[in-house]
Amino acid sequence: MQFRMLGPLQMYDDRRRAATELTSPLQQRLLKALLAHPNTLVPASVLVRELWGGRPPHKAGNALQAHASRLRRAMERAEPGGPGAARLVARDAGYLLRVGPEELDSARFRLGVRRARALAGSDPEEAGLLLRQALSRWRGDALAGPRGPAGDALAVVLEQERLGALEAVFDLSLLTGQHRRIVPELREAVLAHPARPRFREQLGRALAGPRVTPPAGGGRALRPVPPAPGDARSGGAGRDGGAGSGELDRLRALVERIASDQHALRSAIAQLSELVGRTAA
Repeated sequence: MQFRMLGPLQMYDDRRRAATELTSPLQQRLLKALLAHPNTLVPASVLVRELWGGRPPHKAGNALQAHASRLRRAMERAEPGGPGAARLVARDAGYLLRVGPEELDSARFRLGVRRARALAGSDPEEAGLLLRQALSRWRGDALAGPRGPAGDALAVVLEQERLGALEAVFDLSLLTGQHRRIVPELREAVLAHPARPRFREQLGRALAGPRVTPPAGGGRALRPVPPAPGDARSGGAGRDGGAGSGELDRLRALVERIASDQHALRSAIAQLSELVGRTAA
């Protein structure tokens, strides 16, 4: 079974290809708090605050036990014949959720980011594809719906990782000459996240268009775009009417673009490294 957190919380049975969403807000809060600390004993006192904040009900311990039992039954229904009863364990005045890394969509997303980072320096085009595959796991806002403090904190971390991966994929797309393709995506990102200046800077670069394009096959070297007839870069009249001046302008523009692309690649690698570092912490 998968626990899907990159959107509304779901329990997904791989065998039946069926998703189950919890209808109880309190059970959602409980499961999100446990997923924030997988395979770790979470004290009952912490879970009580997650469910009811500063206004717990009378005999909150008994109420928590009842919701934990209902959550356990919901897991059993979501994964018939699976280890539902053994997943949620009551122990030492707390609860522990047993879950493997392969059962978390957040872990699969982070694995894709790590693989992209490993390729970013040698094959930025493939790295960009891996990042897009990782981002395709997102179905909406992380852990959307009712959640307590632990769920809120986890949602913030996941969202920052998503935005970092999105910035990195845009940098890699610009590096590989996909300027026009990402303009609509960047406009959407700028509108959705006005406080992130990186998206605005990337949109400006995408609108300006490439001066060089990568060779076919996603190779490492860059080659200049053939100039249009009459363009100063074509070797015709430059500022002083000489062919040499036009060629100099073309080479200067090429050098500037290569420097910009190298900066974008370093930026993408740095962002991927930061994402992986946060994941490993």
